[in-house]
Amino acid sequence: MTTSFFKYTMSFSPKVLLSSSSRERCVARVKELPTLAFFEEKPTTLASVLVPLCVVGDEVHILYTKRSMNLKIHKGQVSFPGGKMDNNESVVETALRETEEEIGVAREDVDVWGQMSGIQGRNKDMLITPVIGEIKNFKMDKLTPNPQEVEEIFTVPISALCNTENHAHLEFKPPLPVYMYGKHKIWGITGLITHLFLQCLLPENVYRVDFLRKKFTLSELTMLSKL
Repeated sequence: MTTSFFKYTMSFSPKVLLSSSSRERCVARVKELPTLAFFEEKPTTLASVLVPLCVVGDEVHILYTKRSMNLKIHKGQVSFPGGKMDNNESVVETALRETEEEIGVAREDVDVWGQMSGIQGRNKDMLITPVIGEIKNFKMDKLTPNPQEVEEIFTVPISALCNTENHAHLEFKPPLPVYMYGKHKIWGITGLITHLFLQCLLPENVYRVDFLRKKFTLSELTMLSKL
């Protein structure tokens, strides 16, 4: 094993990625992100999602859910736990409540790092704010997915998200990032949030992208979500 490969591998270890210095650098970069919303009027719906970091084995992963096929919109698509804000809730409170309701992670078991800038939803009138947090003492077998909302819970190693062989794009203007991991395709708002977060978390020499290497159309990704 070469020294450079060892350093690259260590870049994804909890000791490095979840260190206080890594967290501080990430939060500082997150604060510089622009708001990706272009509303003619104020959004009518506010929502938030949790970007859940977790430790699996000796590596940091990101947790995702696959939406139930029983849902009316975005059925079968990969998403982060989250949903619409209730009255008087903060962005963080919404993300933690929805995470507890959807996958059974108690809000006190999430160490919140901070929140990202808002992103306009696909339905044009929704503003989605991602909240970054680490699920402490993570164990997959302790999760309890809500079958009405969640078909599957899975995690993806951050190293896999950095592997350019797993990169593709949705044919759009501009092209939107797609991550391929096994049978799953991470795209849409979830793919964009993932990309923005990784840019904040990782050094440029670790997170290098090649989204243009493979192309998907919206119809292809929608069809794959139903499989």
